[in-house]
Amino acid sequence: MLAVAAAVAAMPAWSNAQETLSTGTADGGHTIVVAGEGAVDDTPDQAAVTLGVETIRQTAQDAQNANSAVMTEIIRQITAVGIPADQMRTSGVELTPQRRPGPGNGQITGYSASNRITVTVNDLRLTGRVIDAGVGAGANEVAGVSFGLRDSKADQTRALRLAVQNAKDTAAVLAQAAGVGPLRLVRLEVLGEATPTPRIALAAAQTAETPVLPGMVSVTASVRAVYAF
Repeated sequence: MLAVAAAVAAMPAWSNAQETLSTGTADGGHTIVVAGEGAVDDTPDQAAVTLGVETIRQTAQDAQNANSAVMTEIIRQITAVGIPADQMRTSGVELTPQRRPGPGNGQITGYSASNRITVTVNDLRLTGRVIDAGVGAGANEVAGVSFGLRDSKADQTRALRLAVQNAKDTAAVLAQAAGVGPLRLVRLEVLGEATPTPRIALAAAQTAETPVLPGMVSVTASVRAVYAF
């Protein structure tokens, strides 16, 4: 799956304009500036599940104590599913006052304590069980499920090769249409990192185990190239 953006420019500096033609010169010669994109789809082999719990009590200490007790049980139940402790990390801790609506800041009526953890799941078959274990232990927030690749280097390399080829093909088409050439590559730049983007679906249902559909992960890369003629 490739996407193409291209421009013909008079100067080697990058331009935001696309599909434009100029007859100017740069350093005594003409240049064509093109952008190329490449994408590689792959099956994810890792999931990240973020679970949270919020507790409200009249005092800050009571709210924090109650929250800590629930989170400790959540961690214990997720560990029992088969997830080691080093694959869990705290992703957010908050303690905030609850105020009565009214003028000014309002009277404090209690305190809300919240805690979130993100669980890395390397066996995707356990993803739904991790969610269920957390909710069963007291989690009242499923903040997100994402999928990725433990090692995306090979896909990143393929995506970059596709992006460079895409830019080369686009430059050749433009040069042929304009009746110019031959082309010589004078500059090549990677636009950002080649990163995996998950395309996922999380299906919630009243079943014995929460069904989770990993979908595919798309690793994309973008380049800009300057060709002289």
